[in-house]
Amino acid sequence: MTEWSVLTTTGEYEPWWFFEDWEETISEQFRFTNRDEAFQTYQKIAADLIKNYPHHALKKQVLFAAWNEDEILYCEDCEDDIQTFHGLILLKDGAVYQPNEAEKAAWFREVAPFQTDLAN
Repeated sequence: MTEWSVLTTTGEYEPWWFFEDWEETISEQFRFTNRDEAFQTYQKIAADLIKNYPHHALKKQVLFAAWNEDEILYCEDCEDDIQTFHGLILLKDGAVYQPNEAEKAAWFREVAPFQTDLAN
């Protein structure tokens, strides 16, 4: 049975940077066996992030980041202020999902304007 997961993250880097400790940034996890339920949850959370944060970026259609430049934390180790990012990730069976063209048009057009060519 296929498992779909929608993850929200909060951390000092965007959700497409799967560093060794990336799972520590997960703030919420929603699990589904139904694809449409997962897509609907992803859409709702993306819409909330778009509404509440002025800056956005997207990788691979389902790795979404939102931030407010005023939301920073001081890092004692690096002695500098660090931006806080709010992330959204869609997984299928534990891997980043790659929607097909029809799914992009039907489900992910809200976040498509934020597609970026930032590093993987």
